[in-house]
Amino acid sequence: MTTARQKVIEYLQDARAAEYALTALLAPTIALVPEGDYRRWLEFQRRRSRERAYQVSDRLGELGARRGLRHLGMGVVRVAGGQAVAMAEAPLQLLRGQDSEERVLKSTRDLCAATAVVDANYRALEQIAHTCRDETTARLAVDLRAESEVALSECFLALDRLAEAVVFGDSEGELVQQASRAGAVQMLQLPQLRESMYRLRDEAVDVLRSARGEAVRIEVRTINPDYDNLSVEQVLGWLTQLSQAELATVDAYERAARNRMPILEAIHDLQVREPWPEYDRMNVTAIRARLREADEEQIRSVLDYERTHKDRSSILNAPEAQVVVAV
Repeated sequence: MTTARQKVIEYLQDARAAEYALTALLAPTIALVPEGDYRRWLEFQRRRSRERAYQVSDRLGELGARRGLRHLGMGVVRVAGGQAVAMAEAPLQLLRGQDSEERVLKSTRDLCAATAVVDANYRALEQIAHTCRDETTARLAVDLRAESEVALSECFLALDRLAEAVVFGDSEGELVQQASRAGAVQMLQLPQLRESMYRLRDEAVDVLRSARGEAVRIEVRTINPDYDNLSVEQVLGWLTQLSQAELATVDAYERAARNRMPILEAIHDLQVREPWPEYDRMNVTAIRARLREADEEQIRSVLDYERTHKDRSSILNAPEAQVVVAV
């Protein structure tokens, strides 16, 4: 059975593969571009893509995963809806029979697509890590996704500027009537391209929701391996034994997979604030020790919480709680 940690590792490997593909595409693009601001920006993006891949590799190492590429010899990066961005073949296509501006323009178009794939992978990783309660990986994904979103926005701006260089001449912006250039721009259809890239990312998010549902199912099975075989009545009798975090996991799974209203309503009634932070993680001995130092309000909060949740007599009848009970 796939564990939550293995699922996080899988999505880390996907994110790293997307970065490697982006880095590979940037190299021939840089070779096409003369010295200047755009080339310096491309070199910066290539350096940052490598560094992001190293950060992901470091996290994989911390989780005990192999540091090798998950998809060796990868020719495409797969994204939502069966679509793909051809990476390995793109550099050769860029060099065949096109004006330099047009080659750079097409290369930048492919960079936009590749960067959108990188961004979608970090979105997926963030969702999966949060669901699997790996907050270290989630924070890493948030940071790297923020950077990839900036890169994607800048890539679109570069695409617009390059398109103007291809389409318009130098004399008062008059349209150049060269069939090869006009045909290239018609093929690119820049507004539609931008919409397609964002739609691509949105479709990826839909796939991520499905992946998140899979991760939640894994998490539910770690709480109760037999959950899917339990009747509504059995689940209702079991819910009071769960922590707030476990209730949230069951709630997410029910909403995604079963949507049984009696269970969802019972979870809603049980989802209340813990008497104090990390209460659900504490054992009876630790709770009783904390009660000795608690004020009357906190003790009453503990008693109310216990009666509606685990209902442990070792806490309800503890001498530390009797001071309030006797009042």
